Amino acid sequence: MKPGQALKEMRNGLGLTQDAVANDLNISKQSVSHYESGRRTFQEDVARESLNTYDDPVYALSIISEFSGGYTAPKINGKALEWHRLSLEEFAIREVNEAVSILNQVSLIKSPNETNEEEKERVAEAIDEILDAEMALSNLKAILGKEYMISIKERVKRRKPVWKSRGWIE
Repeated sequence: MKPGQALKEMRNGLGLTQDAVANDLNISKQSVSHYESGRRTFQEDVARESLNTYDDPVYALSIISEFSGGYTAPKINGKALEWHRLSLEEFAIREVNEAVSILNQVSLIKSPNETNEEEKERVAEAIDEILDAEMALSNLKAILGKEYMISIKERVKRRKPVWKSRGWIE
């Protein structure tokens, strides 16, 4: 989803006017209109400010995906999967199980410099499954946060001390 479209969906979902968003982001109403219609490219500084201003996990998913240079998953919007928490839950469980299954089959014991092409291809397949699982989990997290009005930002703030205590981050 394009950032301007994500902005419009978020704005409408929150019941905000273009004037209100313009005021919140310190930009003109015309800029908001141009972003939403796709007539103007969404600027990175505006995207960053919007993420700081609005606590909407579905919007954040779309914006972060757009500005990450392809490193994060986009919002699922295809016809093969309904955007509903139950559908996304089933999808996430399936994708996580597939990732775990392939990780159980691939051996990472060898040094990457010592792997042959077949082993390297299995590692690439494992990465593909991990990416599918990440996409499913990111979308499930976003819809759960939005529908249950649980701030993902606040949950991350609460989890960081736990991650630090476990030695996962510094």
